Amino acid sequence: MPNLRKLLSGMFILAVAMVVAAIPAAAQDDILMLGNAGGMSGFEFDNARMSFFNKADHDGDFALSSDEMGEAMAHGGARLFEGADLDGDGIISIDEYLEYGNQLFPTLDVDGDGVLGEDEM
Repeated sequence: MPNLRKLLSGMFILAVAMVVAAIPAAAQDDILMLGNAGGMSGFEFDNARMSFFNKADHDGDFALSSDEMGEAMAHGGARLFEGADLDGDGIISIDEYLEYGNQLFPTLDVDGDGVLGEDEM
């Protein structure tokens, strides 16, 4: 069963990435700005992170090399878009990026209301 769960998880991640990648670049920029007035929900946070990942993943291999991540962060990357190489292989896979985001959101959401307010971003 663990292999089936991993396969289904990978398929879901791929489907989400394909949907976000199909969104025109101008609309992706709008996703990054969601929630500025009233905060950013967990869903908006995940969408913004996926949009960032897709823009940063220049070679389309569903992983960010240190060069891709460095270049993306140099162009206005914020703490919201950080990732971590959890297995130490020098690459931030999409799984690692999503896992880091899952760990990051609760640490940023200081008041625990499920929304990142301006003071939390």
